[in-house]
Amino acid sequence: MTDTNLYTSRLMALGEGMIRWCEPIIDGEMVDAASNALMNEKLVLGESVFKFEEEFARYCGVDRAVSVSSGTDALFLAMKVIGVAGKKVATPASSFIATPNSIVRAGGSPLFMDVNREYTLDASALDAKAGEAGALLPVHLYGHPCRMDELLEFSERKGIPIIEDACQAHGAEFSGRRCGSFGAAGCFSFYSTKNLTVGGDGGMVTTNDSKLASEIEKLRNCGRKSFYEHDAIGYTSRLNTANAAIGRVQLRRLDGWNEKRREIANLYFKGLAGTSVALPPKGDGKAMPVFHLFSIRHGKRDAMREFLKQKGVETGMNYPVSLHLQPVYAGMFGYAPGTFPNSEALSSGVLCLPMHVNLRAEDVKFVCDSIVEFEAKHGK
Repeated sequence: MTDTNLYTSRLMALGEGMIRWCEPIIDGEMVDAASNALMNEKLVLGESVFKFEEEFARYCGVDRAVSVSSGTDALFLAMKVIGVAGKKVATPASSFIATPNSIVRAGGSPLFMDVNREYTLDASALDAKAGEAGALLPVHLYGHPCRMDELLEFSERKGIPIIEDACQAHGAEFSGRRCGSFGAAGCFSFYSTKNLTVGGDGGMVTTNDSKLASEIEKLRNCGRKSFYEHDAIGYTSRLNTANAAIGRVQLRRLDGWNEKRREIANLYFKGLAGTSVALPPKGDGKAMPVFHLFSIRHGKRDAMREFLKQKGVETGMNYPVSLHLQPVYAGMFGYAPGTFPNSEALSSGVLCLPMHVNLRAEDVKFVCDSIVEFEAKHGK
């Protein structure tokens, strides 16, 4: 099997005819690359790992990239080395829970903030809400870049670092620069649903700070000064060589895949134009999203999701509970409903429609027509 997506063939066996909301790609070229790495390289920190790091750094337009075992560890190690312990880190209330968890693991405290209409950190509220922050952790949610010019202005004026959560934004750009190249560090996830995966968990930290990169290299590898000398409390957070080999193949295809996602997004924008669906940001002259997810909002989200399921359309909900209302954080900090209205509105209404490079135009049309049918039957 060479041209066929091996992963998709397994999915189809689980539900023939379903329009999946995501379809990770693992094909023959990637299997061959992983097999070659397994047979001819060190299984841990082999040649493919270092080549992948070099190629990813070049792709993002930074000096260094350090691979780790997950996007969560990328965030955690970047913040640990930058030094957020004992500090508050301003971050949006809309993201996956790994974002604030990594702050806590690094010894800091999440300072949740509301999002703007682009689902990203509301820079206009920073002066009023984030005056006590010791760092910023903006999230390029759903593959849509934050307004980095505004965040950088605040960061430079206050003298605090930015760590970009670019875990959903591989290849997204703002003002012609790739996400992950603006802050002191950028953090990426290669989990299986991302625009670029490595055939399992994996992550990367990007930076122009060679000292920061070297410290993360040390910490990911048990705190080693040399093979048998350890001068730091480190972790086992390395990316396996076979996974890196898969990542190298996917990186070569990433721009083409992202362009296909934009084409699919444009079909959705056209097909849903006459509905009451709240559509995601399209991007503009500065922001170029990569549509990791195509996240709509609707007042009858749950009923629409069930209707689409009956039609054979799989959907996702990322994320139906705002971070400040997650039991662990509501319990730690006493947050109550109504604290961050934009984030809560996003959580209560968000529905992620199918978005992957295997989608056909007729699939998108079917999804859009089904939503039009739902509103005709159940109201807007």
